Amino acid sequence: MDEKFRKAAQVYGAGCTCSQAVFCAFAEDLGLDEQTALKLIEGFGGGFGGKQEVCGAFCAATAVISYYYSTGKVGDVQNRPKLYAAIQRAAELFEREYGSIRCIKILHGEKPKPRRCGMKVKDAVFIAERFITERNGGAEK
Repeated sequence: MDEKFRKAAQVYGAGCTCSQAVFCAFAEDLGLDEQTALKLIEGFGGGFGGKQEVCGAFCAATAVISYYYSTGKVGDVQNRPKLYAAIQRAAELFEREYGSIRCIKILHGEKPKPRRCGMKVKDAVFIAERFITERNGGAEK
């Protein structure tokens, strides 16, 4: 897990968004190169393109959790409740720490600024790792 935290901190410290930092920490595991990962998730930073809706770090964690919990099969409605339950539990953990999953509430009405959300990035990585471990039957990947 320390490797994921280091990667996220490196990407975030280089000026990437909160969503990019979290997602890039898992890019290799997801079969993505870093540039593709950066491009795919950048627009989620600042709560969906800076609109301060759902926290970008949490959005990235959601994408990672979804990758591990989804079957990827078209129309697989039987698995969806398991996926949604995992995302809802992850949201509860994030909300417990920050009071919300909404960027505007987390930042108390202030606009997102570079390098302001380092702890949110760290916690989103932790949450994603926790759910991956849970999905893998308790064994860390």
